[in-house]
Amino acid sequence: MENPATYGDGWELRLGDCLDPVTGLASLGDKSVDHVITDPPYSRFTHGKNRGNELGGMAALTPIEFSEVTEEQRAGLCRESFRVSRRWSLVWSDAEGITPWVESVEASGLEHVRVGFWVKEGASPQFSGDRPGTGAEALLIGHRPGRKKWNGGGRVGIWTFPVLGQARETRVHTTQKPLALMEALVRDFTDPGELVCDPFAGSGTTGVACIRLGRRFIGWERDPKYHAVAVKRLRAAREQLGLWTGAA
Repeated sequence: MENPATYGDGWELRLGDCLDPVTGLASLGDKSVDHVITDPPYSRFTHGKNRGNELGGMAALTPIEFSEVTEEQRAGLCRESFRVSRRWSLVWSDAEGITPWVESVEASGLEHVRVGFWVKEGASPQFSGDRPGTGAEALLIGHRPGRKKWNGGGRVGIWTFPVLGQARETRVHTTQKPLALMEALVRDFTDPGELVCDPFAGSGTTGVACIRLGRRFIGWERDPKYHAVAVKRLRAAREQLGLWTGAA
């Protein structure tokens, strides 16, 4: 029998669907996490094409292994994010998916605050040459209605970081984000000791960023293969943190 959850010091990663009515986000209490930071599947525009595993301009085109986000998933994630979070809800998207996400955010009760962007240094060109390549990905920035605070002051919501190949990170997931990018988001939107939730954890990069920066983490991943990869990365991050700090 598969273990439904794996626990560590300051983190928990559950194996299963985040929208399961029993074991998913529904199992969390109202306002029980501080923030939601997540990278769900993108729109049909992205999933209907082959995606490049961007390795500093040398792309191996491989299909994304999972389906595009559905209307039900968008609505469910936004509804549960509003219920469980106290502050920020950040959701990655392709640019073509921005409008449906904004509509779902506003319908859920969350406040749509801004659309930010990751500018992808070293992104692969459009090899067909018949149209521009994709050089950025969108970040839907929502918040529970009320007073807002982040750690970025008045600067713009644009984060410029190399893609994985140029950042010399090993790709272990088709749509993996660079660790430095996720650490920047965690620093900008959260504070030490807070609890961050990632309902679409993938290879666990958001959780690794949280552990390295002294935040707590809870997440879901429904693919057993990636759940195992993420658990390994989360444990390694915690062990490394212990070496840095001298903690047991």
